[in-house]
Amino acid sequence: MNNTKTNFKIRKEEIEEYFALIKVLNNDDISLEYTRLNGGISEKFCFSTKLKAIIRANAFLLLYNLMESTIRNSILEIYIKIKEERLGYEDLSNEIKKIWLKKKRNIIGFQDKDKSVDNLKEVINAIIDKEIIELTEGDINISGSIDAKKIRILSRKIGFTSPPNGSILEGVKHKRNHLAHGDQTFYHIGKSATYNDLNKQKESIFKYLEKVVEQIEVFIIEEKYKKTHLNAALL
Repeated sequence: MNNTKTNFKIRKEEIEEYFALIKVLNNDDISLEYTRLNGGISEKFCFSTKLKAIIRANAFLLLYNLMESTIRNSILEIYIKIKEERLGYEDLSNEIKKIWLKKKRNIIGFQDKDKSVDNLKEVINAIIDKEIIELTEGDINISGSIDAKKIRILSRKIGFTSPPNGSILEGVKHKRNHLAHGDQTFYHIGKSATYNDLNKQKESIFKYLEKVVEQIEVFIIEEKYKKTHLNAALL
């Protein structure tokens, strides 16, 4: 999980830098004084209420970016481990088997009745030949949809334990999507977002994601992506 943890740390630091700016701009009377290099003329720039709101709204994009990248990278660590260990279908947990089977179904399709037998044979041969299972970033369908509910769904599909609560993620997701899809302006989103509220959301999201990373790390360390004796009995 080193790559995930490093990426998580870098993005958290970026967010902290940005929040330091928001905190400064929280003052009512704030301006920027600067000197032009070419003419040496000192000028003053005042931050309007509208601009402050726009800057606060950008915080939702940064927070959501952290949410989505952390979950994607964490799950990708599982998939990378499976490939590195050169595991085949029979080596995997029931949950991972289902994910791979759905992937194969989407790739080769079973809609055409004339080809369905050949397609089924392809899947069977892949299992018999102990084809190394490859799941990639493209198999993690989470773009624009990450919140605690989605993480719980992913945890059930993959088999790791998801932390409780996490309701704060849903609000950030919705605001990010409104901004990304152009449904609402940055000013509209940011005007009602205070620094204190944003900071509380930031800290809650940090703590929640840290727990998710911990749970997925435990999942990998305990090799729960592999077939257990219990799983074998169910086959």
